[in-house]
Amino acid sequence: MSEIPEGIRATTAEACVDAVIERVGKRIVLGLPLGLGKAVRLVNTLYDRARQDPSIDLHIVTAISLLAPKGSSALERGFLDPFVKRLYGEVPELHYARDVMDQKLPANVKVSEFFFKAGSFLDNTDQQRNYVCTNYTHAVRDLLAQGINVVFQMVAPPGETGGPVSLSCNPDLTLDLLPRLRQQQAAGQKVAVVGEVNRNLPWLGHHAAVPVTDFDLLLDQPDTDHPLFPVPQQSISPADHLIGFYASTLLKDGGTLQVGIGSLGAAVVYSAILRHRHNEQWMAFYDRLRIASRFPFVTSEGDTGPFRDGLYGCSEMMVDGFLHLMKAGVLKRQVYEDLETQERANRGEPVSDAGVVMHGGFYLGPEDFYQQLRELDQQHRARISMTSVNFINDLYDHRFGSQQLKAAQRRHARFINSAMMHTLSGAAVSDGLGDGRVVSGVGGQYNFVAMAHELPGARSVITLRSTRSSGGQTLSNIVFGYGHCTIPRHLRDLVITEYGLADLRGKPDEEVYLGLIRIADARFQPDLLRQAKAAGKVRRDFELPASWRDNTPDHVREALSSVGDGDAFPAFPFGCDFTEEELVLAKALQSLKSATADTRGKLRTFARAASVDTRRAELKPWFERMGLAAGRGPKVQLNRRLLAVALEQAGALNSSGEAVN
Repeated sequence: MSEIPEGIRATTAEACVDAVIERVGKRIVLGLPLGLGKAVRLVNTLYDRARQDPSIDLHIVTAISLLAPKGSSALERGFLDPFVKRLYGEVPELHYARDVMDQKLPANVKVSEFFFKAGSFLDNTDQQRNYVCTNYTHAVRDLLAQGINVVFQMVAPPGETGGPVSLSCNPDLTLDLLPRLRQQQAAGQKVAVVGEVNRNLPWLGHHAAVPVTDFDLLLDQPDTDHPLFPVPQQSISPADHLIGFYASTLLKDGGTLQVGIGSLGAAVVYSAILRHRHNEQWMAFYDRLRIASRFPFVTSEGDTGPFRDGLYGCSEMMVDGFLHLMKAGVLKRQVYEDLETQERANRGEPVSDAGVVMHGGFYLGPEDFYQQLRELDQQHRARISMTSVNFINDLYDHRFGSQQLKAAQRRHARFINSAMMHTLSGAAVSDGLGDGRVVSGVGGQYNFVAMAHELPGARSVITLRSTRSSGGQTLSNIVFGYGHCTIPRHLRDLVITEYGLADLRGKPDEEVYLGLIRIADARFQPDLLRQAKAAGKVRRDFELPASWRDNTPDHVREALSSVGDGDAFPAFPFGCDFTEEELVLAKALQSLKSATADTRGKLRTFARAASVDTRRAELKPWFERMGLAAGRGPKVQLNRRLLAVALEQAGALNSSGEAVN
């Protein structure tokens, strides 16, 4: 028997789409949640109907439409296809998202997103034109301005008949959007709100638990429930680990943490756990890096001991790292829903009420993260509150808590976000390029940075790698100036690269410029200094200190190898979705891509490939895994040769073709 009352329950996506069209007509502006919470069965049915019926005018408004990766070359496809089948084989693909990627949307369908998967649409002119630039906290306002009249959302089913469903992974905008839509409906607008039940979605309560009557229809078709879209763990590079370690020195015990997805966020989490569980080892590395003497402000802004009081998580995105922090005993500082109780807790007085240790707006991550959420016992489940992003991302009064309450909860906040580049004047570049193209989106970064300047004791921390590779060249991510910025220079605060920390808040320009040059890669420091002097921002007689010239990749690797037995900072501390064989292949293909990034590299690589003996027995298993074992055409032969060269470059084979253990 279904837990969903009759009259709201629908058993087919086709019936739901029929009801939506009957209710609002054929001009549909469809709002979908960011990321995971998209009702895939419903939106695919509606989109397929629009493809077949040009009289339907469909505008989809959303953010981060997830797709499994596809290779752009035969070698990439040979690597990715088995991996994609294993991870995503039972996850249905978003039809509109694939057509957006292939630029094959029909004329009667438009897709607007306010946040892209990073770098996915740099060369897609349709999506660049349709992009909506907005802060996350303004997204509800701006989505409504697009004329949304239909919402589809995946939900977790009620535990009992008539009980609430859970918005689970995406209460972020929905909690504020639905009341506004109902107001418009009361004023005469035709609106349809439809949920799609999926029993694989973890049930989370608090603000995310909403009455079934918030929905006009709920699609309940258990035999078509599908696995959730997984985002594999990323490898944490030596540079990322060092950035994460520096960030962990800024975390105050009893404080608040916001951190994002990706390897930089995972590195922060890993070093925070290392500090808590293996403090002697963490302190030895702290001393090895001479943090207290090189960056003395850290001693007052941060802590070095285990987390006895613990941290409270307040992050628009609840990444899997927060669960790792919870299990490690780091994420344990409870906050409360009323100001009086919160202030008593802040004074260290006994509090009998149960609080939460995590407020999150949405979540997305690996499959084992979803499984861990499903398996949480009631006590730990109750400590997580998925809620409105407007409650989390700013300090204004909200129905879930006043500004005064938020300030009391968010003690010693550290809002840690990543950037692509940073200018010497203090501006961060995180979402777009100087030519106007959008890489991702502003999201909540601006809000968290601004909030850090408003909350007593709070700091904004921008993390970035000091360099990047492009077209076979190494470029500095710390630049004199750039034609776009996400965070303006007047909100400059703390910046971290693998070479250290820069405290920019309230500092005169010369100190800011030099603070950033100090944590830039040594190869680029002379030119950065020259530009700063030419602009009159640094005195003419300043010389680069000898210690700054240690900012090299070799120095990073040497520093990390000095900890423990040299394996204290693993590439995949929280698990890996790739097999050992796939990790080798990924490294080899990346090496090949870098080697052929320019014309000279291509010629050199192809010349080397021409002399490779592809008949060697040790190459056979690699060819089989990549789908190159059969076939005799020139393309197959070339790809075999290139793969052999790539495996040699990656260290999987020596120059004699022998396998390396």
